[in-house]
Amino acid sequence: MPEPNRKPTLALRLWLIAEFIGLYVLAPPFVAGFIRPAMGDAMLRRLGITAITFDIGLPSGLFVFPLLIFTFVSMFIYLRLDPTFDNAKLWGWSRFSKDFRRIITQFVYLASVILIITWVLAWFTNIMPMQRFLYLPREVPLLMLMISLLYPWFSAYPQEITHRAFFFHRYRSIIGEGRTAVVLNVITFSWLHIIMWNWVAIIMTIPAGILFSYTYRRTQSALAAGFEHAVYGIWVFFVGLGYFVFTGNASGV
Repeated sequence: MPEPNRKPTLALRLWLIAEFIGLYVLAPPFVAGFIRPAMGDAMLRRLGITAITFDIGLPSGLFVFPLLIFTFVSMFIYLRLDPTFDNAKLWGWSRFSKDFRRIITQFVYLASVILIITWVLAWFTNIMPMQRFLYLPREVPLLMLMISLLYPWFSAYPQEITHRAFFFHRYRSIIGEGRTAVVLNVITFSWLHIIMWNWVAIIMTIPAGILFSYTYRRTQSALAAGFEHAVYGIWVFFVGLGYFVFTGNASGV
């Protein structure tokens, strides 16, 4: 059983604040710089920084998923070893099963909304290339299948550990457990997607962050939030919005 929460010392609070800023505020743009060195260096120049560069001659793919998996594993182990954390939140099958119907019913409705929005963006705006609408299932179905199989375990669930389970547990003593915590969670989840180098990715992950945060707090199950994250993420790739959340297409849209 988790031990009662203890009020942290001033030194610990200051450490947690610094850690929070480092992990959730500074790390995403830092990684973004390595993903697109030219764009990262341009931002440094605007800040008047000319002595350093993000261009170290390594492929951008070296940073994203390996770093995400490393962060996920580190935070997962921390939570497993923390006696004040309820480890049932890491999986929580019974809690997830009770909320499964709501998640699916809500998805069926919102999936149609997402499809319509994607169609409008592709056919009636310059934001998204027309050919990207339903591109993966039409042109590269095997890639769509691979994404469907791998995305839940290598992206969706890890993000629910790093941005939900760890976030709400580790920093509850400095951000509380109420509205402030939720708002900061949604903002930092959206800010994570700055690595895509386009404003669409940041905007579209705001409602996603609200949805996943609500599910995690309602169910206290990273599995439930991870499953929900996965089905929406796969659908986003299916309809074509994956164009904005795939680092290979980062374009500063």
